[in-house]
Amino acid sequence: MNVTSLADFGERLPTAEEVDSAAGAMMAIETSREADGSLTIGDTKLSPSLVDLMSDLFSIVARGETVTLVPLSRQLTTQEAADLLNVSRPFLIKLIDQGALNCEMVGTHRRVALKNVLTYKAKRTAGRRTAMAEMQDIAEDLE
Repeated sequence: MNVTSLADFGERLPTAEEVDSAAGAMMAIETSREADGSLTIGDTKLSPSLVDLMSDLFSIVARGETVTLVPLSRQLTTQEAADLLNVSRPFLIKLIDQGALNCEMVGTHRRVALKNVLTYKAKRTAGRRTAMAEMQDIAEDLE
């Protein structure tokens, strides 16, 4: 299947027909799962993790929300990476210059691997959770 022929719900909302068909597909998946969570379609047995992925995808579309599937190997522009991290592009450039985030140069342009952006985001979230837990401990000690 050609990647450019895939529906990109990141650019538009699903139609009412797509919402209904996604809801039906999600229900069919959930009622046809085997005891171990797998699903057999024809001669092919899908692993529980693939079934979960399909079910999650259909669930999102059934709610009428937008979705885009992107491989982890995709290279992002600095603006796309900044948008994903919810930071400004100049701040992202500082992260790259400080070595907190790796990039590759394509000509004169920086490209950041999606995998690296998601790894950085997970570390940042973990750091925030740790800091919040420490603040809660301090607040409890003060009471």
